[in-house]
Amino acid sequence: MTNKRSPSFVVAISGTSGSGKTSLVQKVTSLLEDAVSFYFDDYASVSKFPSNFSEWIREGADPNQWETPQLLKDLQMLRHGEAISLPDDKGTIGTARFIVMEEPFGRERAGMSELVDFVVCIDLPLEVALARRLLRDAEWCLREKNSEYLAIYLKEYLTGYLSGATREMYLEVNARVLKNCDLILGGVKPLDELADEVVAAIKTKLGAA
Repeated sequence: MTNKRSPSFVVAISGTSGSGKTSLVQKVTSLLEDAVSFYFDDYASVSKFPSNFSEWIREGADPNQWETPQLLKDLQMLRHGEAISLPDDKGTIGTARFIVMEEPFGRERAGMSELVDFVVCIDLPLEVALARRLLRDAEWCLREKNSEYLAIYLKEYLTGYLSGATREMYLEVNARVLKNCDLILGGVKPLDELADEVVAAIKTKLGAA
């Protein structure tokens, strides 16, 4: 039975790969009282994404081609006071007053605008985001694989990036979110400072500041 309490307040944090979305979601969740975190990537196995980014951009970069029906269903349940089980036995998420989620498209995808109350966009130069992404991935490759795997990965990723598809995708998505978000953050600032900005803005939005 659905809990009849007021819907949870949903905060979506957006930004390019390497912008620090996950770290900010975790930090903001820890600062807010009665909050849970919710991640876009946890639904990759049950979602449908464009297979060719260049073609997707040429055809107008429709965010609705990133189809995440299970994510939308689970977010709606969480928002209305029902616990959910994540795909692939990744665990469960209980109810909370605040849901802090990672959502690359902000409120731009169909079905998301009515579920998200506050959108934060991390604005970061692409070269900084790329450097952060590669450092993170290099650490994982060396820990879980080997240096040969890392060399192959870096060549493939950077080749794709320089071809324009990946870079243009990030630019297109970020431009859309920036036009329709509630808070823009300078991503080069320290994590603690960014998290404090988000919490303060949420409190202002709720009339608690």
